[in-house]
Amino acid sequence: MLDSIWFLCSLCSIIYTALHLLNKVHRSKVMVEAPPQANEESSRNSGLLPLPTQNLILRNLSPLDRHRYSLASRQAHFAVASFNRQAYRIEHILSPYFSEQEIDLFRLIQLKTGTLISGSTALQFFDLSVYEDSDLDLYILRDWDKVMQLAGFLISVSYEYKPRPEQARSLQQAFEAGSSNVPVPHLDPEYSSRDIWDVYSFVKASNGKKIQIITCKRNIMEVILGFHSTCVMNVISYTHAYSLYPYATFLDRRTVVISPVKSNRLRAFAKYAERGWRTAFIPSKNDAMRSRSEFRDTARCVGDSSCWIIALAPVQHTLSLGNSGNVSPSVDPVRANSWYTILTEAGQTQIGFQVLTTSPDERNRNMVHSFTFPSIPYKLRNDYSTLLLGESPERFTGQRSTDGIVRLIHAEFDAEPDAIAEYARKLVFEALVSMPVFLNLEGKRLSPTLYSSVMLVRQLQVTFTMFRQDPHCSITFRIDSSGQIWSFVVITLPPNHPRHLITALRNSIDNFTLKHLMQHRVWITFFNGTHELDLWHSRARDSSANYRGGS
Repeated sequence: MLDSIWFLCSLCSIIYTALHLLNKVHRSKVMVEAPPQANEESSRNSGLLPLPTQNLILRNLSPLDRHRYSLASRQAHFAVASFNRQAYRIEHILSPYFSEQEIDLFRLIQLKTGTLISGSTALQFFDLSVYEDSDLDLYILRDWDKVMQLAGFLISVSYEYKPRPEQARSLQQAFEAGSSNVPVPHLDPEYSSRDIWDVYSFVKASNGKKIQIITCKRNIMEVILGFHSTCVMNVISYTHAYSLYPYATFLDRRTVVISPVKSNRLRAFAKYAERGWRTAFIPSKNDAMRSRSEFRDTARCVGDSSCWIIALAPVQHTLSLGNSGNVSPSVDPVRANSWYTILTEAGQTQIGFQVLTTSPDERNRNMVHSFTFPSIPYKLRNDYSTLLLGESPERFTGQRSTDGIVRLIHAEFDAEPDAIAEYARKLVFEALVSMPVFLNLEGKRLSPTLYSSVMLVRQLQVTFTMFRQDPHCSITFRIDSSGQIWSFVVITLPPNHPRHLITALRNSIDNFTLKHLMQHRVWITFFNGTHELDLWHSRARDSSANYRGGS
């Protein structure tokens, strides 16, 4: 990859003379200009082009390739850092809607009200792109005081409330009525109207720009995680921008469908297909089987190691908004939200348990006093509150601060990967990468299902815990007489293994799990140095009667 980048640099040097005469570098999407002092420093760096020329190259690299390029040298690191500072500025996506002074005031209101930016606007921020037909979507809790602060600001900067035909002419009356749990027909198909109270549109007459305030019934992240697919699961708070599924979205250019497909969401899939995202029901094997995968089968939380996080510069002006001042929270409250990604055997991707609902107390802005079931993970609500903190679940949910909740969640859900689980994952991933090509009669490539591969990792993790040291394990793939791919696993027992190891291995899997493995064409056996030991599969031989060896 680095060789390709340097090759591109060499090609761009041909047009350096022409570019050097330009005062600015115009791009079709987002403009990135290097400060004059940066150009002077880059011109002194032998072997690298000036920053304006490098920006043309960096703009068209993926985020991961830009990071790899930054590791090439100190000068390359400086070039990438300069590019990122200029490219990922919140002003780029807010300037079509607000003036420079209005942006500062909006962000302070965003801080006070906990408003999040999401939808197409947040996607454009990460992708450095511009969708001319998109609106600015602002997500806020169903709290009239907060909604009125945000709406009042929009009205003060020449936006006018535009109710739908069925909405009340007064914003307050429309807010009090809400959607009354009746599906809102005008909602963009990427919204989940079940968790939305209502949507209020504001339009500026001078330029036709449209801003929507989306009020959420219980929790903003609950709405975000109810979107149709992963490419739009990005949020921007006052302090940070978070992409929840960055690898799939910006490297694979794939959007994974999270909820069951409904007819009214097909338009959303078509819209994002036109914008460059392929729709899939499950992630790619490379993405799902990576270390710290964003689709890993353990709990995740906003801001964890699988997220792409961009810190935003705070508002510089000394403005006062109520009693909040201009002080950023020590921990972004949105990071208190957690969820679970599930890969189903039916070949779908779903969100597991819901998210944490935080509601600031008027007397203590950092106090968490309300949760929605099943928003807090059961283990955190019960085991952690009782065993680790010495508190009852009721006291935990009533008196823990937002900062404390965030730290507990991230300590539990974003810990270093378990060594045994990582060893099992690595074995399966390397086997999938090196497996031979199997084709069916139509010439389509065959491979084990992602669900069976994830299930194999889980079972190997359970089995390997019986060993003092990581055992040798080989994984091969064969096709049976019906044209189905089987995963064959042979685990070599250590020399002079104790007799009780055989009993422990035999008891580590029950009949239900065994049948489930066989149903998904996973076969595990053991080798003691001279011959294979049939510890489990005598209970399920009938399931593999149609197996035929060979490649």
